[in-house]
Amino acid sequence: MSNVNSHVLLSESNEPSTVWLPVPVDEVRPPPHEPVRCDVAVIGGGLAGLSTAIHIRQMAPRLDVALFESGRIGYGASGLNSGQCAPRMGPAIDAQIRSLGGDTARVAYQYSLDAVAFGANLASAHGIDCDLESRGQWQVALRERDARTLERHAEAYRSLGFDVPLVSASDVRAALPDSNRVFNALAFPASLLNPGRLCIGLKRAALNLGVRIFEHARVTRWDRRTGAFDVHSVQASAPRVVLAVDGGVGQLDHFRHAVIPISAWAAVTRALAPDERAAIGWRQGQGLFDARPAFSFLRPLPDGRLLIGGRYRHARNGLVEADRRLVGRDLIEQLRFFLPSLRDVTAEAVWHGNFGCTLDEWPIVGPLDDDLRHWHIGASNGHGLALSLAMGRDLAAMLTGNVPLPPRPWIRRHAMGLPEPLMRVFLPLYLAWLERASRLTS
Repeated sequence: MSNVNSHVLLSESNEPSTVWLPVPVDEVRPPPHEPVRCDVAVIGGGLAGLSTAIHIRQMAPRLDVALFESGRIGYGASGLNSGQCAPRMGPAIDAQIRSLGGDTARVAYQYSLDAVAFGANLASAHGIDCDLESRGQWQVALRERDARTLERHAEAYRSLGFDVPLVSASDVRAALPDSNRVFNALAFPASLLNPGRLCIGLKRAALNLGVRIFEHARVTRWDRRTGAFDVHSVQASAPRVVLAVDGGVGQLDHFRHAVIPISAWAAVTRALAPDERAAIGWRQGQGLFDARPAFSFLRPLPDGRLLIGGRYRHARNGLVEADRRLVGRDLIEQLRFFLPSLRDVTAEAVWHGNFGCTLDEWPIVGPLDDDLRHWHIGASNGHGLALSLAMGRDLAAMLTGNVPLPPRPWIRRHAMGLPEPLMRVFLPLYLAWLERASRLTS
């Protein structure tokens, strides 16, 4: 077992390579070599940061916007997820109704639905080729108790006026003949896409709009009072700063105790043979995830391979203690609970991406000062593909003076957190408990 802080492989040409971006498709932007001054600084080049920068320039072209990415855009967490652009926000829908009421739960789910449509429209508007297809997403029950949970959730959505169909076991079997373990499923509207190419497309869109982008430009210090920050040994400053660093928030802002860095692991199989594809069905090609607390997620890839993900770890300081080989073997075992006929597949590539979570499961779009000059955006709890794009647009509208942010559970000045010493002890124990509570037997 070792500490793993690299989730990007190197190709034979020593270039970065991922499942989504096996070879680079753009030019790296160099870090700054002299002081930088701008009107708005966006720290973090993931989906939230790119969306914020793009929309600020669209809404207020007079503003000089600079974006600083610690690595290379498309190769961080935003470019390493499973590419399922689906509606989900906050705690389980029935828990939202109990704690906040039906009106707030309705607004939150509608926001996530609109975010999915917005993501597709954004990619289309900028001509981004990211293999986006409307395939849907099923949340499936692999245990009887989870089937009852999905029944409750289906009723909760109906009570709010949403059509989230409950798919019966027989209908699941018709679509996925190999999935004899699935009891039922909830069917959500969703798109599948290549997240790496989406990030690269948004990077190009930002550059075309005049955003200054600096890669390999890690921010090591930020002064909230002055807006000054250090990029390695170079000084930069801006009267407005957006921290879009999600699980990499580190010590940069006061949400550092509230944003919990988690790693999610994933693996891809070899391309399936024609007889294997015929056995599993899955002609709709929808994304799948299950209803256990520590759920697995999977999807087919355009080249005939399958992606399976799950297995969550505390990514303290960006480091993850894990053995890739063992994690890959475990993920393939999880795959066989969904598709038991795939007895001969193995993991061809195994990687992880880090993301930010919160104790109450709501994202954070929050001010970092009383004058509302500096903001944090992120902590989408692993459901940020669509949400990050929409929240970035909304934050840009607020920063440019166009639209105030309405009162919502995710728009807040404070979030529950834990001191670092307690987090180091509590979180691994909690994640281990979730895995035990999610255990399946053959």
